[in-house]
Amino acid sequence: MKLKQQIAQKLMIDLRYFGDSSASRTPMTRLPKAVADWIARHGLGGVILFSENLQHPQQIRALTSQLQQAAARSPLGNPLLISVDQEGGRVCRTPKAHTTAFAGNMALGAASSVYPELANEVAVAMGRELSALGINVNHAPCIDVNNNPHNPVINVRAYGDDPHLVARLGLAQAQGLAAGGVLATLKHFPGHGDTHSDSHTGLPRVDHDRAHLDRVELAPYRTILRQVQPAMVMTAHIQFPALDDTTLTGLDGRQHLVPATLSRKIITGLLRQEMGYRGVVITDALDMAGISGWLPLTQAVIHTFAAGVDIALMPVRIRCEADLTKLDTLIDAVAGAMDSGQLDPDEWQRSLARIADLKRQLTLGALPSPEVLGCDAHRALERKLATAAVTQLCPNTLPRPAAEHRHWLLMMPDLDKAQALAAALRELKPELEISCVSLLQPDAELHRAMERAELVVSGFISPRQSAAELGGMEDVSALSEQALIQAHQPERLVRLLTQARTWGQSVVHLSLRAPYEFSQVSPWCHWGLASFAYHLDRPGRGTSYDSLAAVLMGQAQASGLMPLKEGEE
Repeated sequence: MKLKQQIAQKLMIDLRYFGDSSASRTPMTRLPKAVADWIARHGLGGVILFSENLQHPQQIRALTSQLQQAAARSPLGNPLLISVDQEGGRVCRTPKAHTTAFAGNMALGAASSVYPELANEVAVAMGRELSALGINVNHAPCIDVNNNPHNPVINVRAYGDDPHLVARLGLAQAQGLAAGGVLATLKHFPGHGDTHSDSHTGLPRVDHDRAHLDRVELAPYRTILRQVQPAMVMTAHIQFPALDDTTLTGLDGRQHLVPATLSRKIITGLLRQEMGYRGVVITDALDMAGISGWLPLTQAVIHTFAAGVDIALMPVRIRCEADLTKLDTLIDAVAGAMDSGQLDPDEWQRSLARIADLKRQLTLGALPSPEVLGCDAHRALERKLATAAVTQLCPNTLPRPAAEHRHWLLMMPDLDKAQALAAALRELKPELEISCVSLLQPDAELHRAMERAELVVSGFISPRQSAAELGGMEDVSALSEQALIQAHQPERLVRLLTQARTWGQSVVHLSLRAPYEFSQVSPWCHWGLASFAYHLDRPGRGTSYDSLAAVLMGQAQASGLMPLKEGEE
């Protein structure tokens, strides 16, 4: 294998958009000839797909087949790693109309007290569906310990804030994905759960001492790696001075503490030598500001390989045929680093061997039947998880059952969510009179709506959603949903619910994400419920809203167990 082919094997690129210019926002839904020819000529290692690439099963299966055919034409003939972020909940890339949209990790954390086996069963189902689409790597599970209530990027992507719970469910999901036919990725090493900022938009720093990191952030990795060797571990673009205080010179000429992705002490010293991990290490997306905001990407790729990372994820942005030269330039630069002695030849060969061993695990040939996609058994499992996750935040002190109130007001983060809950409620009791309002509306409008209601049901999502949940870096400047979440605050909701109680209305609060805000609103609530999920999985409807409606109407119990100490009353 020639050196440039070796370098290509260590790259995983995204092809989210492809058009006539580098500014293209045209989704790539079939493989352009120029890209196919580049893959065939160089022998690319892998790709990552996003929701824009994934429209319906026939199209997805055709695209993944085209990608593998291009790889088969390369001199190496090695199959591609075709990956996706499919965590469940908001980080769900496959089309919800055609595949099963499971609630995310924190819902699994809440439901695990009732159904301990659910995490594994959900992961098996996910794996089977991804495999049927030709996707062979899932960048999941997320085994971050969410011990920071203000974390803007992890939150409900974590199973909870207990390292033991995270380890148990992370292991179950890693094993389930493998059983379902896809390779799993533990992320984000050494831990993204206690950051105040999002590595998509900045470079977070975790200042805990080593003892704390061993007890919390690193504990799930140690537990899991003692029992299995997952296919991949993904790095975090986060500074950990207790693990590595090395610095690098940034674009601004200043010294910056090296993040984990670029740290030899963390990747080789801690993960490989101390923890004994023998599988493939992949970076988080290198176009995130946690890396690209302060270091040239070519230099970043060389540093990641020197640190002991095997695969560089999204090292350049490819949006048109002309952009393919960026890959050639990157490969030339890495080859130059090898020639100049910046990269160790023996470590390089061991890295290539790990990638080759990983690809030997892939099942090639005809894809599994698409009949598994969104099948009845998986939909039933989706409903089981959503219902088991609903958790009571405070005892029900409503003056009479919710179902006996005729005039309801649903005051939710946006109208789509209010209408999804209204549709589920009307299905259970058609005679209910339900009004829907958005927390984006002016106070005067909300007050007028509240005056007419017997029961006010508020909903809230805290904290704001992250770029990862909504798609990726290129969405940051145009995230209308992000703006929506930021447009309302718990303090405003407190004022509204205080007014409702003053007028004598019954009040129920629904925490749709992690229920960190509930302590602020609880004095004015007769009842509080958490769902840990808020996405719609079909037009106008969402399984989590169906489950909340059933609990509100007394047709199901809120049996979940709070997976967050910070969220408890």
